[in-house]
Amino acid sequence: MALRALGKQLMGPLATSWVRCSSSTPTVFDKMIQIFVIDKSGVRHTVRGIEGSNLATTLQEYGQFKNDNFMPHVFDPAYADCHVYVQGDYLDKLTPLDATEEADQQRLVEHYVRGHARDNSRLGYYIKLSPQLNGMTVALGDVELWETQ
Repeated sequence: MALRALGKQLMGPLATSWVRCSSSTPTVFDKMIQIFVIDKSGVRHTVRGIEGSNLATTLQEYGQFKNDNFMPHVFDPAYADCHVYVQGDYLDKLTPLDATEEADQQRLVEHYVRGHARDNSRLGYYIKLSPQLNGMTVALGDVELWETQ
């Protein structure tokens, strides 16, 4: 009996601190963001990515979209980029870009997306996944990688 009482005394603070640490430390599941993607065939995909990742990389890692949806990002060739149409009510929830990023994105949309650009066109490289974007729907858009005359 004395040993059992001693065990309870010793384990009490340890068990409490272990529970406290494990519940306050975020896990990868706490950082998962779910996005719905409509591909060019009209099929809806559920894609999950980690908070802080860019959308283009997340979509490429998902592995279910054709490579012709992606292009190397011009200013950061180690990363992929893609054209997406963002659902209207999520446009205001996107992380604001600084002036340079905004100008770069606009120039790239004009150069690669051309006639397919809409008001809700964005490049996936510039969309950082955040909790505010959980449940967002995007549609893959067209790109014209080669200029023809």
